[in-house]
Amino acid sequence: MELIDLPGVGEKTLHLLNLHGITTIPQLLIYYPRTYRTYYAKTAKTVLQGEWVSLQGQLSRPVSHHTGRVSTQLSTFRDETGTLTIRWFNSPFVTRSVSPATTYLVRGQLDSFSGRLQIVNPQLTKLRLENPSLPIDEIQPIYTPLGTLKSGHLRNLIKSALDHLSPDPLPLAIQNRYSLLDFATTIRSIHFPSSKSDLENAIHRLAFDELFALQKEALKNRELAQVPTLPLSLNQPELADFIASLPFTPTAAQSRVIQEITADLSQPLAMHRLLSGEVGSGKTLVAAYSALLTHYSSRRTLLMAPTQILAEQLFANFSSLLGSRCTLSLLTSVSKGDVDADIVIGTHALLKQISNFHNIGLVIIDEQHRFGVDQRLLLTKLNPAPHFLMMTATPIPRTLAMTVFSHLSLSRLDELPQNRLPVKTYHVTEDKRVAAYDWIRQEVLTHQNQAFVVVPLIDQAEDDETSATQSLKKLEKDLSARFPDLVVDIMHGRMKGSEKTAHLQAFRDGHTQILVATSMIEVGLDIPEANIMVIENADRFGLATLHQLRGRVGRGGKQGHCLLFAHQPSEKALARLAYFVREKDGAKLAEFDLASRGPGELYGTTQHGFFSLRFASIYDQALLRQTAEAVKMLSI
Repeated sequence: MELIDLPGVGEKTLHLLNLHGITTIPQLLIYYPRTYRTYYAKTAKTVLQGEWVSLQGQLSRPVSHHTGRVSTQLSTFRDETGTLTIRWFNSPFVTRSVSPATTYLVRGQLDSFSGRLQIVNPQLTKLRLENPSLPIDEIQPIYTPLGTLKSGHLRNLIKSALDHLSPDPLPLAIQNRYSLLDFATTIRSIHFPSSKSDLENAIHRLAFDELFALQKEALKNRELAQVPTLPLSLNQPELADFIASLPFTPTAAQSRVIQEITADLSQPLAMHRLLSGEVGSGKTLVAAYSALLTHYSSRRTLLMAPTQILAEQLFANFSSLLGSRCTLSLLTSVSKGDVDADIVIGTHALLKQISNFHNIGLVIIDEQHRFGVDQRLLLTKLNPAPHFLMMTATPIPRTLAMTVFSHLSLSRLDELPQNRLPVKTYHVTEDKRVAAYDWIRQEVLTHQNQAFVVVPLIDQAEDDETSATQSLKKLEKDLSARFPDLVVDIMHGRMKGSEKTAHLQAFRDGHTQILVATSMIEVGLDIPEANIMVIENADRFGLATLHQLRGRVGRGGKQGHCLLFAHQPSEKALARLAYFVREKDGAKLAEFDLASRGPGELYGTTQHGFFSLRFASIYDQALLRQTAEAVKMLSI
């Protein structure tokens, strides 16, 4: 069965789905909710302000009122316990579609206006039973919109697709051994859970699947790990001169890791080493040293970055560190570069030139997860086999190193450079926002500091017509009004690479004082004068992402500051933010996130920098062990 055969899928809807990479029913079924909302079954008398509720009763015919360009439609909800106000904005059609003779299921959030409880823009469902029973609590999935395909439309499409599930990819023996849900029940429960326990069990199965896939790939990688190659020679005087020329002294951790890599490169087996280091721990220097060693051995280096912005930044940093010792080239979708340079730095565009690269001795990959398996396999076709150095800012726990990364040698940069001051972190309550903005203005004007302002990628209600990009532009406008004497700019993921580069360069050059962006800036950006990080709705981010964002400031020797804002955070969110304020260790933050994760909570794909995991945590030691055992069962 094809997508076009599903009820509600016409040519326009099909085009939108295809545009977002959904071309089959199985692909639609793995378009998972971004979050869930529980509607609690209540009556007009028992509702509380702020609750998301499900009510059952009648509505008076809505009356429309006009004020300028805005129209308001008002109705009264009534059940046997009392009444509530129902309000719509710019929805004149409800005056015709709502019938006082019909019983409705009304879903929405309770708020207050002029001292009276109301629900604004509710979801309405007609009930046809003569004596309908009281509704039960309902967990409703909320999906990230795909263009004009809103969450409600996607929910209906996915419900229709559930009758066309694929076979379970996991052997029955493994399902039984680890008490896992079958695939069909998992997919139904992840989209339409009947209870929190059903949702928790579905998330557990999908988390198992994610780590199981990583373990299978690791098994293949172990088989490919022992690859003969040409050892590199060590030009000790030239390398010692490079270290002596640096304007700073490498940390003990950097010196130790450099020795580990040097030992690997001198062997006749290709190095496969993972360099894990906290944000700002100095991975770039280690990479530059490794590339220079390769150059002095008359071999060449490829360095692959996940984005154009980071490739450009690495090119600038390598140029500054290495000077005229070797030739460098930048190769991206907008920069053709020179494939014969001693060190070629670029994005996945490097792979399109793979047949033009010769005499490659070292391949460095920054944040490996952003490159697909097929792309990484292309690099293994280089002859003779190059040495591989993978870099990540994600702390790698011991269990992960022993299973998924057992084919890799692991190096850790576990200390920061001496000139890096710990970033001061504050949770700023709403009543102190104006004072915080005044402080930011003084920091920018008096000390020439710059500030990032970061918002969640998705920052709107389920049925809000405002896109994430529009939300960013609105924030940019609001901040421009608050800071009329400063230059405020915006950067987001939907910009073309050249646009992002231009906006970031204006910020780097000091032409912009405040840059509003999504969490796309979390990985790798290094702007020495950016010493203030403002994070809006900080309670919506995982602690690992917050930690990455915090690491973007205070990199030039000045004191860095991270200000967390959260609108009406829950008690649990307050506890998480309080822990983040006092804890600076990335591994401990990730472990705290795992321990405090509640039933039915999702991690999101930005939770762990090295993987695109939606449901699993790389810090879940029990699940890592189980999936490692399960993969061994397949090979028996």
